[in-house]
Amino acid sequence: MTLNKHSQKIHFKTESEYTMKSIRFLLLTITTMFIIIAGLMVVLGISVYTHYHNFSFFYEAAKSGRFVTPSLLCVLFGMGLFIVTLFGFFGSLKQSTCLVNMYAFFLIIMVILKIVVVILSFTISTDQLRSYVRVPVEQYVEDSEISVELDALQKSLNCCGSTSYKDYAGMNFTSYHDTVVISTDTDTIVVPTSCCAKRGDVYCTRIRSTGCQNALVNMLVQNSSVIGILGVSVTFIQILGIIFALLLAKCIRKMKSEKALIQWKIREQMILAQKSEAVDNTVYIGHTESSHA
Repeated sequence: MTLNKHSQKIHFKTESEYTMKSIRFLLLTITTMFIIIAGLMVVLGISVYTHYHNFSFFYEAAKSGRFVTPSLLCVLFGMGLFIVTLFGFFGSLKQSTCLVNMYAFFLIIMVILKIVVVILSFTISTDQLRSYVRVPVEQYVEDSEISVELDALQKSLNCCGSTSYKDYAGMNFTSYHDTVVISTDTDTIVVPTSCCAKRGDVYCTRIRSTGCQNALVNMLVQNSSVIGILGVSVTFIQILGIIFALLLAKCIRKMKSEKALIQWKIREQMILAQKSEAVDNTVYIGHTESSHA
């Protein structure tokens, strides 16, 4: 009977636990990768924000309702990804079906949202897309982070302003801004140096005439295939995470059920063994014949 119990335990470990450990390893690998990506996003966003801003800027911007910057968005997305991924990581680590199912649920929502975005992207026109793209030129003087990002954007996309260089008309640039003068037949406008493709001593001789709004839309349209491939790759990894999470939850439930069944069988066999031993140890005493003298 002892040998039979031992063989049942060995058979249970070689099938159920081995399968569960393999799926746990794959899910832990995926969640660890996403945790690293989320951590890098948070660190990068905080580093950029603290480099260009201070607490007083955040406080004043929060009071005015305009405190969302690209660096803060990076931090928020990173924290959201980090929190969601923790459900899968600790769920697989602690073998919790509740945490693993919650992780799969959040991933399913994210995949559905991505599918909705893809469907909308095929139905939206270029003019509608242009209306959703916003270049915050009006914050160039107030926010040093946005000014640096706009300078990089204008140089890389060969553009100026949101719709044209005239968006900078009337701005109060300071001595910290690198500017140049554009002189036309009708007016004279001071713009950032990044708007100028070729400049002289004081005036800009060749201006970047395309607005950054149109340049961004054209870039998105031209690189839509690359963006689509990246989106499909991320979605594929998330779908793998969903499959592994659901399989792991199923394996955990199966393993717990089998363990409970084995423990019940062992207790049943122990009770039967105790009963049989009690019967075997019973001593029967018969009546003795008495002799009369």
